[in-house]
Formats: sequence, C-alpha cells, structure tokens
Amino acid sequence: MAGTFMGAQVTEASVSLDRSLRNTNQNVQLNNSEQKLSLNSDADRELLLPKATELAPILTSQAVSTSIPTTIDGLAFNGYGQLVIQASRAIAYRSSLNSANNTYVFTIPATKISSQLRRPILGANSPIEQIRLNQVGDAVVVSVKTIAGWQIRETIRTNPQEIALQLTSVAQVSTSGYPRSQTQSTYSNVTGRQLIAIDPGHGGPDVGATRNGVYEKDITLAMSKQLGRILQQMGYSVIFTRTEDIDLDLEPRVQIAENARASTFVSIHVNSLDANASQVSGVETYHAPGASLGKSLAEFVHEQILASTGANDRGVRSARFYVIRNTSMPAILVETGYITNPSEASRLVNSAYQERMAEAIAKGIDQFLKSYRR
Repeated sequence: MAGTFMGAQVTEASVSLDRSLRNTNQNVQLNNSEQKLSLNSDADRELLLPKATELAPILTSQAVSTSIPTTIDGLAFNGYGQLVIQASRAIAYRSSLNSANNTYVFTIPATKISSQLRRPILGANSPIEQIRLNQVGDAVVVSVKTIAGWQIRETIRTNPQEIALQLTSVAQVSTSGYPRSQTQSTYSNVTGRQLIAIDPGHGGPDVGATRNGVYEKDITLAMSKQLGRILQQMGYSVIFTRTEDIDLDLEPRVQIAENARASTFVSIHVNSLDANASQVSGVETYHAPGASLGKSLAEFVHEQILASTGANDRGVRSARFYVIRNTSMPAILVETGYITNPSEASRLVNSAYQERMAEAIAKGIDQFLKSYRR
C-alpha cells in the first residue's frame, strides 16, 4: 500500500524477525516495487530495518510540515513474560487474531517505524515464531506469530506509550489442588519460573495513609520493588501492577494479575488510625473470606514477618478487600505497619527496614509455594 511522505510516494516498508532455523549465510532481498526487505539468517536473529526512502525535492512553494511524527521505537521482552511495543508518545491501537496461523495483528494509527528501532532477539526456545512490522500508509502494523500451543493476551495498559502483550501457554495439564497458575504455564522465561504479582497500594493522586508529609503510596512502591528484586533473586518471576507513581483503579490491578496468570498475588499497604490512637502499631495480613489457599499464604507470610521484624502481631484476618476478593489465585493484602505510630512510621520509611520486610514476605511466599509442590 502506498502513502505520501513530504511530497514523495512511499510504498509499504517491512521489518521482519524470524526464529526459524535457516542456513547461516545472510541473504538480503529487496523488492523495489514494494520497498520490502527480508533477512534470512540464523547468525544473529535480528530485525532488518527498512531501506530509507529517497524524498522528492521540495519546491519553495510547497508547505512543509514541521511536526514530528509519533514513532514505534522498539520491541522488547520485559522479563515478565511480555513482549512490549514501545512508542515515542501515547498511542492507540486495534487488534485482531488470525486463529488459522496463530498470528496476532496490532494496527497502530498515526505512527511511523523509527529508523533507530530497537529489536529483540528470538531464541530457539522462544514461543514467538515471527515478528513483522509493516508501514502501511500512516499506520504501523505489527504482526506477531506464536508457535503452536501459545497465545497472546493483551494486558491492562499502565503506560500510554507502550502495548504489553502477555505470552501464555494454552497447553492442557492436569490439576492437583495447586494454586491455579501452577496448572497453567505462563511464559515468564525459558526456565518456566512461577510468576508472583506484586501490587503496591495506592498511587498518583491517591496517596493513601499520610503523616508529616510521608505518603503510603511511596512506602508501598519502594517496599514492593524490594520484594520484586528479592523474589527474582530467589528464582521467581514477578509482575507489578505499577512501577511508577500513577493512579490505578482496583479492577486493573486484578486484571494485570489475571492476564499474567500469576501463581500468587500480594498487595502491599500501610495502615493508619486517627490521632487519638497513635500508640497502635503492628502488622496485619489479610485474605479473602473462605479462601483456604489465601489463608495459608497469609499465615506463611505473617509468621515470617513477625520473626524477621519483631513487629507487633495484629493477626491474620479475613476481609473483603477488592483486590484479594476478585483474584482467582491465592491472594493476600499485607498491612506492613501503622504510619500514625511515630516509632513505626520511622521504621517504615527506612530502606533497611523495608528490605527486611520484603525479605520476610518473599520467604513466606516461597514457603507457601514449595508446600504445594509436595
């Protein structure tokens, strides 16, 4: 399909990445009529950028647009089992599926393929067979073909400049009473690690509990990042509902975990009471009513927190918090302390204490998951 760029006719440009094993001799072919490039090589498995189009001379009488187009700047795997399409500005898109050949097509209007496109490398174990980008008029069309037994799930968008696509196995396996995602494999990485969903409470204009200019949203984000780092060191994969100070409703938090098919879900919070109860301190760990696996997870985590931090024990409790009531995997909400207690508040903002709390939560999650592998 042809399009116009600054007075010149530009035919469709194409960028293709294929994981298929081929001969190691690089073979570059150019079809001048369609301005397409293809690369057949197993040596580096890299995308080949489209050939730059020669521009027709611009006459002085022609109006020249000085606007900078939105560009598709890169594709990358983010470590959470997701292929992320990255743009220079906020983008919209529409998607479709060709189920006959497992190809997912994402059309992104009013964009161009960047000449500095960052590209992923598709390893031999990748669930992606091919990625193809086409410049079709003023839109970029991204086609992602998965191998048999894999599918793509669109995730809740937390960054308007990105489209994150979750790669998930659809292979049927037997159930054995494990947490749900232990019976449904998610492409977290080639080793098949279990995926933990971490939810830092509040964010953006929703600051949560506050005292003396300290906001719950900042403590929960810092502690959650510590937790994610520790879990990764322990061999788990993690996915966050937010990694920045953004406003995120409760439903998207649940959907991020559901779309990723996480093994467990942990929401991190800080508690508060009114000024007349500033002496109250301690940790509370919540599960949804009637959720036996959630209760078990809460008990493992709560025990580790008490042993590691020496915090006051305010118990394992059940409550109908939205994020733990509407998740299908074992889920807990940890109130890590009271910001309205001066002594506890000083600990909660201390990075060393945050790390100790995160280590305890990680140990509890690890113990819980290992107990269900027996």
